[in-house]
Amino acid sequence: METSLPYIVSVICAAIAGFTSYAVARKQTKADIQKLEKQYELDIEKEREKFAMEKEKMEIEHRHQLELLQKESENTLGASVTNTLISEAMKMPEVRQQFSQGLRNGSKRKK
Repeated sequence: METSLPYIVSVICAAIAGFTSYAVARKQTKADIQKLEKQYELDIEKEREKFAMEKEKMEIEHRHQLELLQKESENTLGASVTNTLISEAMKMPEVRQQFSQGLRNGSKRKK
């Protein structure tokens, strides 16, 4: 037994060192995993905020484009209605006569 005692002590010391190393490594791994999870949560929250801001920006741009299209349509409609009214009015002989008379009177006043 005396000859195997140093081997037994060595094995026990190695086993204790092994279990201790395992416990420390496991504890460190858990801490690292918790840090990574926290960082991932922060990254995900950051990306959500970025997405929300980009979405809001796109919605504002879309509303602006719709307003521009609406104003352009209103201007086009107003211009076409005015052109139609003037062209229809110029087809009437009374309106042509008044227009010609107004031009003559305007040119006489300038002289």
